[in-house]
Amino acid sequence: MILNLTNYMSGTVRVCVRGAMPEKFINLCIAQHIFLWGITKIDDDFYVSMRLTDFFRIRPIARISRVQIHAISHKGLPFLLKKVKRRKMLLLGAIMCFLMLNVMASYVWFVDVIGLKTLPSSRVKEIAYENGLRPGISKDSIMAKQIEKEILVSMPEVAWVGVTLSGTRAVIEVVEKTMPKQEDKAPANIVALKDGVITEYIVLAGQGTVKKGDTVKKGDILVKGIVPEQVMTNELGQPIINNNVPQVIKANGIIKARIWYEGYGEAELSTPVHQRTGKREMAVLVDIGSNQLSLKRAYLDPNASFEHEVVYKKLPFWRNSGITVESTINIYHEVNTLWVEKTLEEARDEARSKALASVQSIIPETAHVISRNSEVLQTSETNLVRVKVSIETIEEIGQSVIISNQ
Repeated sequence: MILNLTNYMSGTVRVCVRGAMPEKFINLCIAQHIFLWGITKIDDDFYVSMRLTDFFRIRPIARISRVQIHAISHKGLPFLLKKVKRRKMLLLGAIMCFLMLNVMASYVWFVDVIGLKTLPSSRVKEIAYENGLRPGISKDSIMAKQIEKEILVSMPEVAWVGVTLSGTRAVIEVVEKTMPKQEDKAPANIVALKDGVITEYIVLAGQGTVKKGDTVKKGDILVKGIVPEQVMTNELGQPIINNNVPQVIKANGIIKARIWYEGYGEAELSTPVHQRTGKREMAVLVDIGSNQLSLKRAYLDPNASFEHEVVYKKLPFWRNSGITVESTINIYHEVNTLWVEKTLEEARDEARSKALASVQSIIPETAHVISRNSEVLQTSETNLVRVKVSIETIEEIGQSVIISNQ
């Protein structure tokens, strides 16, 4: 590698040696300590490479050897400098471009804000602009810590902020605070979301209306959103009648129930499969405005089966006349019908999978499945297998409903 670098710095020339005694020329060069490499022979000519400094020493040797020397290529730093010297403006332009790139890279041209979810990025950029971070400003004049401090003070919703410089880009990374959700304290009842049998009933706030083991229907009130009345007695032990209007509150509780789901699935014992034979017929209709023209008709075998495919094509406006030209291509593919037979077990498993998929799509992810049963139903169709899947779960059925009339 050092040799290649030395050759590049000094420059190399590839020459063609042509004459009566090229071998003598090579031997004399070696005797004069002229380094040659890449020696090849094509027909009667020899091609060799040498350094540029040695190229100017071979004229006496060529005269003694009675050969002609033709330079066919050259490369290296001296030739590159010679080219550059001829194109001084190109060199000057390259230097100026390099200097301009260095100068431009010392400025910030783009300001980006990342990490925001709910806050507007325009507000962050506005604060940064007021503190000197804007496109076209020198990197050395940017006070990142001061900008971070001002954003934190001006925007209480921000938990952390960092300003970093990457090339000509300034990135303001913002982490928002996680604000606690405000609980809706509007008076509300807890009603049943679906039918079921109560398995767990804990009232945390409000007045209970059902108990464990009760059967409830969708929409039934499970916990009323009122403060339970306390029975007061007088000195004689008689209850005191309270005529005050009950205080309404937001009911709260844990209410779980047993829920039943049913799903149905069907599968055929014998299903048709259509395979195209490769034969097809085509019919072409052209609509020009409100008129329809048949360009080609399809002649179909009445004893064969076909798959129908329709292709619509809208042609460009005809000479900008405004008339819409559309073509409808009806393609009829001839098919052979094959019947694929399934065993009773295969059809039953397929029907069960369909039924299970249909019922699982309506069961909440939080529900706890306690039983799953399947049953093959009797049908009048001999080619059909119908399966019913029943799933029993325990899940939360309470739903908060705001009390409209207080």
